[in-house]
Amino acid sequence: MPLPLRRFSFLAAFGGLAWSSPAVHAQCLPLQLLTTGLATGQQLTPQMLSASLPTSEWEMHKPPTGATYWAYSGAAEPSATTTTPDTRLELRRTNQQTQADVVYKTPRKECFNDLRADLRRAKLKAEPVTCVQCEAERFTAPTYTVTLFNQQESFSQGKVPYPFVVVVHALTAGASVPVPAAN
Repeated sequence: MPLPLRRFSFLAAFGGLAWSSPAVHAQCLPLQLLTTGLATGQQLTPQMLSASLPTSEWEMHKPPTGATYWAYSGAAEPSATTTTPDTRLELRRTNQQTQADVVYKTPRKECFNDLRADLRRAKLKAEPVTCVQCEAERFTAPTYTVTLFNQQESFSQGKVPYPFVVVVHALTAGASVPVPAAN
């Protein structure tokens, strides 16, 4: 019996080294935040999403053209090699849609895995999605879909700034499941 206890003690003591720092984990957004208001059929607005985000860590940007987005601006680990923000959240609207999609882009695998675990815990139906140079799966809830993209590096494209992309799309009554693009 002492042997399993020693293994547990070893894992508890050194397993924490693999866990991310609080600054990195602050970039991870829970599924409930990404699906704000979608369960009740509300239309997602920038004001609603902005009110849900921690204002001290997320900075809102409203470019004259393009989608409203938020960039993580908290105290992350310094990196001299990257010029892109660590994590980005945006509302993306297309001509065919009456509601905006929530697009969450991050280079952090732990954030991506946390969302996947939340979706599986919610027992949502998962199905594979075909995409070029990525692995993807779509989870379908009664009022929304969540598509997870794990983009791969390629020889011609090089390293992708955001290898993990999550697209949350609201479903309207009678709507079919959409095929959102990763970028």
